[in-house]
Amino acid sequence: MPNVFPRFQDDRDLYEALLRRDDRAFDYLYAELAHTFRHWVIQHNGTGMDAEDAFQKGLLKFLINLENGKYQHQAGTRITTVVFDYCKKTWLTEAGSYRFRNRASLSDASDPADTADVVEEMQRAAVVEIMKQALLQLKDDCRRVIDWFYIDEMPLREIAEKLNMRETSVKSKRYDCTEKLKGIYRQLATKRGL
Repeated sequence: MPNVFPRFQDDRDLYEALLRRDDRAFDYLYAELAHTFRHWVIQHNGTGMDAEDAFQKGLLKFLINLENGKYQHQAGTRITTVVFDYCKKTWLTEAGSYRFRNRASLSDASDPADTADVVEEMQRAAVVEIMKQALLQLKDDCRRVIDWFYIDEMPLREIAEKLNMRETSVKSKRYDCTEKLKGIYRQLATKRGL
């Protein structure tokens, strides 16, 4: 099967394509990393589902940091390595969480490959793209609150100080912004038939 993903001249070229929101660059990252990351998580006592969740969350964190300028490409740095590291940190955080330690272990012994995996990977890529679009449709204040809380893991108290608001008000705002993001995501997903 011929390679359907574009070849980028170098990592700077890939970085610039990501900044332009070129879908082919995001597809390239997914194709390059999803299978390898899944294997890594399974080797570290995780499941295929764990790998999928951590990969999507890690990629989303990377995309948000790319969007807001927190991630700047440096010469000699492989973007695939950076994205893999985002996903790996997400997985390690999940693996260390109370929720993860106390849930029943799911066996990933049966791993039917081929067509089912290709379809799943295409669906996951679509989910990442839709979430990226949903984030872009949020107002700046909501995007900042979501970024600070979910990406930077900033406590509500600090966010309240930054916004000169009461902590309870910020908690409500975070909830409202998250619900708006979910609503936008659902609308976009429905339009795409997901």
